[in-house]
Amino acid sequence: MDESQFLRVLKPYYEAFAEYDVSHRLALLRVAMTPEAEIWGPKRVFAGYAEISEKISGFHKNWPGCSLVLDTGLNVFLNSARIGGAIVGPGGAVRARGEAVVELAADGRIQRVLPFWESLPPL
Repeated sequence: MDESQFLRVLKPYYEAFAEYDVSHRLALLRVAMTPEAEIWGPKRVFAGYAEISEKISGFHKNWPGCSLVLDTGLNVFLNSARIGGAIVGPGGAVRARGEAVVELAADGRIQRVLPFWESLPPL
């Protein structure tokens, strides 16, 4: 898989994170992700469209007025890519940066996202 395949589904994925209307958000998630897709969190795995939409609602509650954006190019290997993301405030200031590993299914949609927002600890 190449970078263009990832960008094709990352666009609606990030649009879903910006969407407040649940029905429109679910439509975007269906374009970007498989029905059994997962976003792994530090304390919970969000699986399927309804739970991922719930996670996005939590994002809006915890980061009011902020957007989740793609912040780097992609490092692609087979069906996985490492990407950088940022949480950007209403004025454009970056509030947080992290990385994620995104895994695509055979149909080209996202099947798993493993986000990492914390810095690695020292040895």
